[in-house]
Amino acid sequence: MRDYASSLPVLLDADLYHAGWNGAINPYPGIDSRQFAMQHLRRSILKKYEGKKAADADTRALHLFLEINETCREFKPGTYSMTEAEAIAIGEAKKFLYDFFFPDVGEFILSNSRVTDGFNVGNGANIGTSDTSFLSKMGTSTMAATNPALHLLFMQAISEDRVWSDVESIRSVNRGFEIVRGSRLAFVPKTTDISRTICTEPLLNMMFQQGIASVLTQRLKQVCGIDLSKQPEKNRKLAQLGSIDGRFGTIDLSSASDSMSLSLVKDMFPREVVNSLLACRSPVTILPDGTEVPLHMVSSMGNAYTFPLQTLFFFSLVYGAYRVLDLNIERPYRLALGNLAVFGDDIIVERKAYDLTCRLLMLCGFKVNVDKSFNEGLFRESCGHDYYHGYNVRGVYIKTLSDVCDRYSVINRLNIWSAQHYVPLPYTVQSLMAGTRFLPVPFDEMDVAGIKVHSAHLRKRILSKYTGGLLYRYMSIDELTFSVQDVGNRPPKLRGWINNPSAVLLAALAGTVRAGKVVTRSSRRSFRIKKRYSSSWDYIPFARHYRAGFGEDWKIFIELNLNIH
Repeated sequence: MRDYASSLPVLLDADLYHAGWNGAINPYPGIDSRQFAMQHLRRSILKKYEGKKAADADTRALHLFLEINETCREFKPGTYSMTEAEAIAIGEAKKFLYDFFFPDVGEFILSNSRVTDGFNVGNGANIGTSDTSFLSKMGTSTMAATNPALHLLFMQAISEDRVWSDVESIRSVNRGFEIVRGSRLAFVPKTTDISRTICTEPLLNMMFQQGIASVLTQRLKQVCGIDLSKQPEKNRKLAQLGSIDGRFGTIDLSSASDSMSLSLVKDMFPREVVNSLLACRSPVTILPDGTEVPLHMVSSMGNAYTFPLQTLFFFSLVYGAYRVLDLNIERPYRLALGNLAVFGDDIIVERKAYDLTCRLLMLCGFKVNVDKSFNEGLFRESCGHDYYHGYNVRGVYIKTLSDVCDRYSVINRLNIWSAQHYVPLPYTVQSLMAGTRFLPVPFDEMDVAGIKVHSAHLRKRILSKYTGGLLYRYMSIDELTFSVQDVGNRPPKLRGWINNPSAVLLAALAGTVRAGKVVTRSSRRSFRIKKRYSSSWDYIPFARHYRAGFGEDWKIFIELNLNIH
């Protein structure tokens, strides 16, 4: 197979030099947004490329994880000297957290009924299951857990649901329950230098974690104005404003997911909350070599409640900082951006609150990533967007070029970047096109479906006699599936399958059966060319992300990069 990545840096350098890049990687005073964007592209292009992963990337990730876990063990709240303002801010954060979980006298939002109402199984792997599908997890798993009490609470929760009870009566007889020590640590790609650690949770733990996450997510929206499904866009807009007028600073943390220590949670959160979190967390994790490590962090990457819990806690610290500084707290709400934003460890605060917020984070055991946090100058970044004086200068990250769909995705993203910044990339794009089938698709198609081009670039135009839409072919990635009709006839493509028809019905009610088929996990990808029509070929979705006239610029740069007319 051709090594597309090996020549990319040289070809990209040639394109950027022809466009006026001076070869600098680090920003310098007075740089314009176009130069800044070219620097960012050169630095990002193969930063996350899996084919150039360092030999010790997993080892470095493991060492970092163990180091952070030890830091969590050693962390003791209140041992750092605090100013009066910092102490008051921490107190305000604690009060906010109490009111968050106890909105009224005698009401606790993490009640068993609310948590079990939010049961879900997630999309990833779990201990006790052989597949990631909902059907496999509910119908054929061993329902593993670290805490025997979770089994009892689970049975109580489903006792009044006839379908779920039927599923469980078959599953439990054939597979039973399993008590495990904890999660399993694994590695996933992050950058070429270091991997990312993630802990695979037991299935029943995950269901309760998902329930807690559901309650936190709903309450975040109600109290903080943070809708986790929409908040990234608000973060980006505030970061953009900060890069223009300096009003807002952006804060990024190092390894935040693993840095919330048990001792911090016990100090800052109400006792009832701590008990709920501890009941369904994994107390230990098993390393790839079989070593068992006690976890001194409350949760890790892989725990379903990690992200909303982080968002809530960081919001409480920002709230405390604003209260002490007598800053008006404008929560994001519906279309309103607010004057603070939190999405996981992507934190945005008013310039005046930046230093105090960073200090509070440090007092709570977190480490501010100074290389990715900004309160001065013209650059801000948040939620995957990088802004320099109001312009998004985010580069293009290539993770893999293993198949044609990967190359389509990179080509499309480079063409869009090229049109955004007025930088032709013909050497780079055409090298990726070599040996790649030219499959023209409309702009609103998926990046992996083909090459997005203007309708004027079509060599042949076939119109639908019914809608007038343009016919096109696209590359489809077929998922590994089996038909639910196979369940009663022969074992489907699930390891360890047991005949559990009620599980199929439950999966259908959960919306995980599509067109009578269930998707199963597979590392293989199969491709097939399909046909459909487009009635709005040149329509650019999310046009607000692009400047006026972008459509025409995009057309021109496609011609330059692909050498088509």
